Amino acid sequence: MTGTRVLVVEDESLLAETLCDLMRDGGCEPVGPAATVAEALRLIEQGGIDVALLDIRLKQETSFAVAYALRQRGIPWLFLTSYAQHQLPDDLGDALLVEKPFSPPALIETVRRLAEGLPCQSSVASRT
Repeated sequence: MTGTRVLVVEDESLLAETLCDLMRDGGCEPVGPAATVAEALRLIEQGGIDVALLDIRLKQETSFAVAYALRQRGIPWLFLTSYAQHQLPDDLGDALLVEKPFSPPALIETVRRLAEGLPCQSSVASRT
């Protein structure tokens, strides 16, 4: 997983930095963090993203537009959120959800699986 570029979309600065540090610890290269949809879309346009972690609620907006942009480009992503599956738009109902709070080692494993094109299950990285 060394060198895997992971886009971090999170508007809470402390959590965003924690996620970036976690990705570095896992051998990844964090991209961002992006706190807005516009920022995330700009980073996607620059290219070179392998996987993305998306918080759904970003202040006054949701990251659904970012998910659509990633899907269109074939970039794997997951929602790292407290939202439930039934709260997603119908066309994103199959999205991978990792619930907050999450287990850091399990999240790194989920990112690894996404980067390698392996199957993942929703909530796989959530704490029990």
